[in-house]
Amino acid sequence: MKNKKNILKIWVVCAAVILGTAGCGKDFDAAGYVQALLDLTFQGEISGAAGFMEDASEETLMRAYQDSIDRFVAANITSGMDIGELKTSRFAELTSKIFLTMRYGVGEAKKTGKREYEVEVDIWPADVFVNFQDMLTEDSLKMAEKIEAGEYEGETEEETGQMILSDIINHAYELLDTAYMDIQYGDKETVTLRVYAERGGDASIDEDDMDRLFRQILRLDES
Repeated sequence: MKNKKNILKIWVVCAAVILGTAGCGKDFDAAGYVQALLDLTFQGEISGAAGFMEDASEETLMRAYQDSIDRFVAANITSGMDIGELKTSRFAELTSKIFLTMRYGVGEAKKTGKREYEVEVDIWPADVFVNFQDMLTEDSLKMAEKIEAGEYEGETEEETGQMILSDIINHAYELLDTAYMDIQYGDKETVTLRVYAERGGDASIDEDDMDRLFRQILRLDES
């Protein structure tokens, strides 16, 4: 789990970097900045982000969003398995749909220092990845029984391995889709994000705070 947290933190930081340059004068809109980052992260909405990063093109912002989805899939679903571009893209597309269902609300910013702010974000954690992991565990036990019973017989060990891998990936996609269709939300929780508006126009959200929000809204520590 520690390695997964580190990977997630890298993913979150990568998403935040694209909003790393913003118009941060004395009227800096910290709440708007947080809203823009969350909307980009979960909704793939680039209009808000574009307002905080005037030099970034729509293509750049969308590519950053898509790259972050791919990193999430590699870290949390396919786990580094080489499953091919087509199947990877299917998982990425489904993950994008799941992210679209995330529920959150950004509150007003509280100034805590000369260029520091705190923004409270209400979230309603989703159970999709918890249920996906539970179903995946159950399915893996059934797969093990089939393997033990010799139901996978290729002409070579490599062919047999590919048959098993194909079934694992296909089942995983079906289970994730089922978890997505049956998604439920928990009670409201509140996460505080610390925002820093630096001199020269740079802005950032504390990466540990953003990492915590991401893990809580998706309940990744429970999966």
